Amino acid sequence: MVRILAFSDLAWGTRGRGTKVDAASFLRRIGEAEPDIVVFAGDAAYDRCSRSGLDETGLFLGLLREIAGAGRHCVVVEGNNDDTMGTYGRVREAAEESPCIHEVSGKAETVCGIRFLGVPTGKEKRVAGSVREEADIVVAHAPLANRVWLFDLPASCILTGHYGMMAGEIAGKAYVAIDCSPASYAVIDWEGGWRRIEYIAGACRITMRPGEGIAAAGCDAAEFRRLTEGTGPLPYPDEVRALRRAREELASIGREEVFRRLIGMGIRKTHIERYLGKAGAGRRNPAAERHMHRNR
Repeated sequence: MVRILAFSDLAWGTRGRGTKVDAASFLRRIGEAEPDIVVFAGDAAYDRCSRSGLDETGLFLGLLREIAGAGRHCVVVEGNNDDTMGTYGRVREAAEESPCIHEVSGKAETVCGIRFLGVPTGKEKRVAGSVREEADIVVAHAPLANRVWLFDLPASCILTGHYGMMAGEIAGKAYVAIDCSPASYAVIDWEGGWRRIEYIAGACRITMRPGEGIAAAGCDAAEFRRLTEGTGPLPYPDEVRALRRAREELASIGREEVFRRLIGMGIRKTHIERYLGKAGAGRRNPAAERHMHRNR
């Protein structure tokens, strides 16, 4: 069995209640979980959670080298803030120098027998439309409106950073969204597929096993719902299913009718447009228009 420990959006520096977030904070989690692979799902070298004024890239490189020096593998994908200071090239250079550091943005690599596919911010649609080879775990740093594209990828597990913490099984895949580590992280046990996922968000611990649903400890009802369904009027798993089904209905029902229905379900227009294109875009479909007219 291979154990994976996943972080994202590293909150370098001093944050609330005087808690010091530094390399020791992450190494402590690593010592507790004893993973074979440590994944960083974006915004590790320069993070929106921090704005600390520190050299986050230098801190991150030191952390990577300490993990790799202990014989553990690191898998890294670029986040939207990582190259704000023009320093992310140092992370790529570190990956070229070490066989234990794998920078996977826009490509796939096999680590400890697990195929990781890296999807950097803003490339979700492009990657979903071009990748045909199966992967095991998608590592992304995707905005919430773009994440539905990740479910089109041939993989059994989706791991993303950026924001919108959540864990669950959606569209036949394990879905894990992490934010502001080390307060939020996930441990994935893998043996020919994911066998157990423990998701930690503050005091809340969520455990998932394939086909067994979700167990939680330390969560009240509202927090549990937020971490498994999201904060929208429609639970996020239902939104993903509705959007993917709607794409198949465009030709028969028509774009305007599809949009009307999805908006009526409470799905944000921006989410619909990112996946389906703008309402009214594309050629007219006379057959669909006749169908709409008959069913008014």
